Amino acid sequence: MQTAERVNRRVAQGRESRARLLRAATERFSSAGYAGTSVDDVCRSAGIVKSALYWHFESKEGLLSAVLEETANAWIDGILESVQQTGDPLERLRRALAGMREIVERRPALLRLLHTMLVERTAASPENREVLLRVFDRARATLASGIAEAIGCPLDGLETVAALVLAAFDGISLQHQLRGDGAELDRLFTELERTVVYLVWDRLRAAAPEGFAHGGDHE
Repeated sequence: MQTAERVNRRVAQGRESRARLLRAATERFSSAGYAGTSVDDVCRSAGIVKSALYWHFESKEGLLSAVLEETANAWIDGILESVQQTGDPLERLRRALAGMREIVERRPALLRLLHTMLVERTAASPENREVLLRVFDRARATLASGIAEAIGCPLDGLETVAALVLAAFDGISLQHQLRGDGAELDRLFTELERTVVYLVWDRLRAAAPEGFAHGGDHE
């Protein structure tokens, strides 16, 4: 029993040290960039010995990959959880966009991290590039499948709609970092909602049997 307790305690301590390293690395990479952050910086901020970092992540590059994947996927999971609380298609869209807006306003460090790593690491590190591609591909697939589930049918082109939403979101987040204008943020997200509704409606209309979208004209 004592042996099992010791093992469980070591496992819990390992999880805690990993989580502390991830939190510290997220803060340091977001504020100072990857090149401007050393392994010693992260370990001092986390209060963890350097050997633990190498045990969990093997290298500084491995640590960055874990930071990118875990923080971005946590955001995507949070949006999914909020969207699944309602069945109304428009309300689902609004909840998804609200989740995106919350990131812009309340978690700008995550967006700064993603933008910085896109510029700083995608050319230098195939590993980091693959992680970023997985994150963005999952975000796009999640949005596309969420739209399909909300409207009750799959449609051609939803992946493209989702890619456009992410591109618009990226631009909105950069604008807000520069301007910090809450009123403009309201306008931009309102227009993004209108754009998504129109794009989905247009694809529904194109996929419907001839005359379906204008059925009222035949009455």
